[in-house]
Amino acid sequence: MIHDGAMKGGAGRDEKGRGSGGERRARILLDARALLGPRTGVGTWTVQVASGLARRFGWEVELAAHERLDLPRELRCPEVHAVPPPRRHLPGTLWLQWQVPGVVLERGAGVFIGSLAMVPRRCPIPSVVVVHDLTPRTMPGRHTLKNRWCFNAYLEASLEQAARVVAVSHATLRELAGLFPWTEDRARVIRNGVSERFEPLTDDRDADRTRLRYANGRPYILHLGTLEPRKGIPTLVRAWEALKEREVSTPDLVLAGKEGWGLREVLDGVTRSAFRQAIHLPGHVSDAAAVELLQHAELFVLASEAEGFGLPLAEAICCGAPCVASDIPVFREVGGDAALYAPVRDPRGLAAVMEKALREDVRTGLRRAAALRAPDLRWDRAIFQWNELLEEILARD
Repeated sequence: MIHDGAMKGGAGRDEKGRGSGGERRARILLDARALLGPRTGVGTWTVQVASGLARRFGWEVELAAHERLDLPRELRCPEVHAVPPPRRHLPGTLWLQWQVPGVVLERGAGVFIGSLAMVPRRCPIPSVVVVHDLTPRTMPGRHTLKNRWCFNAYLEASLEQAARVVAVSHATLRELAGLFPWTEDRARVIRNGVSERFEPLTDDRDADRTRLRYANGRPYILHLGTLEPRKGIPTLVRAWEALKEREVSTPDLVLAGKEGWGLREVLDGVTRSAFRQAIHLPGHVSDAAAVELLQHAELFVLASEAEGFGLPLAEAICCGAPCVASDIPVFREVGGDAALYAPVRDPRGLAAVMEKALREDVRTGLRRAAALRAPDLRWDRAIFQWNELLEEILARD
């Protein structure tokens, strides 16, 4: 049966993660490759889950990757350890299959968490597969050959191997159940969350500085996320151009995010735009910069064709930004009534919804809805559910 994890703290454990007899918890070994390079959504998930389990429940968390990890500040605590990289370097997927089983035994781990939907075929301990999205399977043309080959070559075997399967949204779980119905009895939803640093603006005195830094001093509409076609950026650019043609005072467009697959298709649309000077590409931004951008945006737009969760939408809501999102099930699940929704891959339809959302009365209503929605999007519930899941796995081992 498909279900949510319940919100429990783990029976028989104190706040430091020890049982009634004072024993230490079993260690978790987590695939931390998402921490290599600029932090994306899976990297944010890795930081929050590892930190939450360590700091709130005392789990010993071993973070492993095929290259040296430089742990961010949030993960610098006594319970979190970076596993030294292997002496013999292998590509990430081969490292996972050939070297991780030995690392598991060497580090004395009790559970392995496959954060990238993969676990070793011969994992000597119980494992959890985390499915963030299935687009390499359902939309292979929107991914690199390497990405879709690695994902699709090992996904089914990983799902068979895993003791439990976690999807980050109900929409993703429904998609997973449609493709692999035999996973239903081991699958559950533990949703992603948003860090407390993403919060509404208390005053507007820094607005001019933010606009100067990112939009040449002008008000702006914001996209936040990897720059690639499946994020709907070409659709967004065309919709924004339609608004700009009708009303020259339409805010500028800021496309913030790291370069992704299919970047040329994105940049070609930007380069050809008659309003190129009003489109800004700041590249990958830190969490602090993302908060600043979201707090001062006239409008946040996420026009993705498909997502597993839609973390930027959740972050925008928690910052109190008026939001427009493409009308896909996961965005309805995440955004509720704190966003307006537009047809997928429909520039004209998106332009109409954006135009409505830019009205001051509508923006005010969206901000009120965001304030009510934000508490349900935080990490607290997810960390409790992860703690419960790990306790359950170890109790049955």
